[in-house]
Amino acid sequence: MRTILALLLLSLFCQTSIAGVRLTPIYADEASNWPLETFAANGLFRQIARYQHGHPQAIVLNGGDYDLAKLARQLDHRALNRTESGWVLHYPLVIGPGTRLNLTNDDLFIEGRHGGCLINRGELVITNSRLASNGNQSSGFIHGWGGSITRIQDSTLTGLGRADYRANGISVARHRYQSGAPAAQLYLANSLLENLYRGVDAEPGSRVQINDLSISDSREQGVVLQYSPARIEQLRIYRSAGHGLRAEGNASLVMSDVDVRDNQGSGILLENHTGQVHISHLQSRNNLEYGTQIKANRGEQSTTLEALTLQGNGSDGLRLDGSMKVTLDQADISTNQRYAIAIQAESQQRISGTFSQLKLHHNHLAALQTSGEGELVLNGVSLRHNSNQGKYLAGNLAAREADLLPLLLRGQTVAIEFTEALPTIPLVSLR
Repeated sequence: MRTILALLLLSLFCQTSIAGVRLTPIYADEASNWPLETFAANGLFRQIARYQHGHPQAIVLNGGDYDLAKLARQLDHRALNRTESGWVLHYPLVIGPGTRLNLTNDDLFIEGRHGGCLINRGELVITNSRLASNGNQSSGFIHGWGGSITRIQDSTLTGLGRADYRANGISVARHRYQSGAPAAQLYLANSLLENLYRGVDAEPGSRVQINDLSISDSREQGVVLQYSPARIEQLRIYRSAGHGLRAEGNASLVMSDVDVRDNQGSGILLENHTGQVHISHLQSRNNLEYGTQIKANRGEQSTTLEALTLQGNGSDGLRLDGSMKVTLDQADISTNQRYAIAIQAESQQRISGTFSQLKLHHNHLAALQTSGEGELVLNGVSLRHNSNQGKYLAGNLAAREADLLPLLLRGQTVAIEFTEALPTIPLVSLR
């Protein structure tokens, strides 16, 4: 009897351990299958139809702690196999809640042409590893849903992502079926992202923390933050096909020690961003559009910019559009193709700023251009000329240059109100 009981317990134990790794069908438009439904609708069926036999399937991990070697022992080689150069993932792999997948000292190729991708609902930890994919519209990707944690440290990722919804490279979001779930969390440290469609793509219901990350040659944008709080230290973004970093929505953005260069859009774009902003020690150089643009009706929300270097950009160094209150302290905004600082307040709105210790040298059109309504306090401004119009000030300040320029050149504190209203001419009595 004891022998039979022992065999039954052993059988149950084996079934439980094996049940943690299973293949599950992928269905489109099915609420119960929502972790995969998005990607099935994004063309995953088409990608894997020529590789998998029968109905498309995904690898699903439910409970436990795994690495690739442990997975390979429980999977057919057509799902995950090892070659001389490392591991190859051919199937979508879903990390379930309460489950951890560790990639440590691994080389993994995510074969996007066969449907390979990593979908995280638990914890994905990538340490001292190299992950790669096809580098084109067939590429695999990493996506974390609400409640997940994705940690990438001391690693290099190349060629991930494509121009499909939530398949852009490394992305995090909360699904519409996860209204009460915790945020999807993404941590990146001391790592390199090369030739991803988007280096980082964070949607509502996510949080991002970056500490020492290099992103180069993104096929679209380097970092996209949509209603996602982010804390960023030591970030470098070079040669993106679009903006270096774009953020929108009501979420805090704290960045320091950031270098964005040679991007085909703006270095930094905050568009319809209404959360707290604190940016310090930013270098934004040689971008095709603006060095930094803030385009939003921010009202009284805190906007603090410190220690900026905005040089050689194809348009303005710093562009402010909408309504906001900005504090700018210590900046070198020079050699840009239009204005050092351009301000355009929205109709019936105001932009106000306190700008201190600025170096505005050799910008092509003028140092400062304003339009709309607002007020500025300028303190310690250094001006050097490079204008084909012979102007330091432009827009609705141009007519006041003769009065303001001597004060600015002496480094005095100058309070300026700018307006589109026509000057009032006193009526002369006819008596």
